[in-house]
Amino acid sequence: MSEITPITAVAVVPAEENRGDIPLSGHADGITVGVRRIYSVGTLRYTVAGLVMVSTWLLWGDFCSTVYGILFGNFLPLYLHGLKASNGLIAFLCSSVGGATNILLLPNISMWSDRHRSRWGRRVPFLFWTAPLIALDLIGMGYSSQIGAWLHGVVVPLHVFSQTQVALAVMSLLVVIAAALQMVLYNVYQFLLRDVVPQEVMPWFLTLFRVVGVVAGFLFQWFFFRYIVKHPQILCAGVGLLFLSSFLLICWRVREGDYPPPPPHPVGGAAARVLTSYRRYFRDCMSVGIYRNYVFVFILVLAGNAAAGTFSTLFGIKTLGISAGEYGRILALSTLVSGAVYVLMGYVCKHWHAVGASMASLALLAAGQAAVFFLVWNQSGWLMWSLAMAIPTVGWGLASFVLTMMLFPAENFGQLSSSLNAIGYGSLLVTGVLIGRFMDFFGGNYRMAFVISLVCYTAALVPMYAVYRGWKRHGGPEHYVPPLPQPYHG
Repeated sequence: MSEITPITAVAVVPAEENRGDIPLSGHADGITVGVRRIYSVGTLRYTVAGLVMVSTWLLWGDFCSTVYGILFGNFLPLYLHGLKASNGLIAFLCSSVGGATNILLLPNISMWSDRHRSRWGRRVPFLFWTAPLIALDLIGMGYSSQIGAWLHGVVVPLHVFSQTQVALAVMSLLVVIAAALQMVLYNVYQFLLRDVVPQEVMPWFLTLFRVVGVVAGFLFQWFFFRYIVKHPQILCAGVGLLFLSSFLLICWRVREGDYPPPPPHPVGGAAARVLTSYRRYFRDCMSVGIYRNYVFVFILVLAGNAAAGTFSTLFGIKTLGISAGEYGRILALSTLVSGAVYVLMGYVCKHWHAVGASMASLALLAAGQAAVFFLVWNQSGWLMWSLAMAIPTVGWGLASFVLTMMLFPAENFGQLSSSLNAIGYGSLLVTGVLIGRFMDFFGGNYRMAFVISLVCYTAALVPMYAVYRGWKRHGGPEHYVPPLPQPYHG
């Protein structure tokens, strides 16, 4: 990690014993007081010990949310398949529902979070109220078959349907609820990172962030993935409670700084304010060329991820005949390899830059989709491909994360950065349905999902190059200044 350039300080500021953050006005990247290094972000000041402490809580949250994401992402298509859901419905629930919640709710949620002021800060209240609901929803998913059977027995009008159909309806409802809650929590959590982690250490922090996720993924996939079909109730309950405890600890232990007063609310009634907020949101997010092109990149990448991500588990287990236990071990090994790649990519993002790393990773992702389509026909081939794909997958995941933190201005980071999810995931309303129709057309040939991903990743290179050119125009690696949208007057 490069050293922070010291500047003269006028006083020694002690770190708080418990949280390690030091409220103080000023915006220098770092100062040295005597022999103590002080890291700053906004009005927060950290000693090294304080930075380690706050990072520990944030990293523990990432550990638990990674376990949650792996369980949710792999359990959902398998469980839906077991409930006789069509490929179209699986793609809709795994992709399009998330897109709908992002496009409908995230614009106002992101601006609400940017504007919110409370004694807890502007991000923590959102985490505090959504984490318990997410945990409860996940537990309900694990017991959706039992809930469906109970409803089928006590609600007479439901007797015209089978127990499986009722259970599928219950599961679908819980997926819709989960999509809305996840949209709030994961976006606001990213906003919180931008607010409390100093930019000077951001690339290395995000590298460590991902390495912790690798450890969580490896442990879960190696030891617990085999139970994902046989014991979903125990897994969902355990992971739900783990997830809840981690985010409650973050709300308790991570302190936000002070923020300037928010701009005034739009005039008019509630409905008029919502419509004005939507107009302002999309106008701001899409009026600056570099941000607009980055949104186009995410639209295409998310479509590629939706195709390969939704059907890769089914491809491995149903098409290649890999058992759930062996499939989990393959995921665990590829996750373990990812840990070493994350450290390498952290260095690349710091010394080469996240823009170039993102472009190279996209090109390798596209090449990987062609490779799996033509070359992978058995378990050993899937293992080799999974290990090799750790490089571009990690590359894109970390480089785009660092690039997002750097690309958008701090003043309205929540609003502008959330456009990647609001518009990107919102596009899955269309692309998710098209992916499902495409897969149904080929009669459940899950290999065809990688053709969609190949096309999407290749196409994403065009707007990614435009982002690179815009980044160079606005200062490049040494002097980049995030452009601000023009003031909104409508």
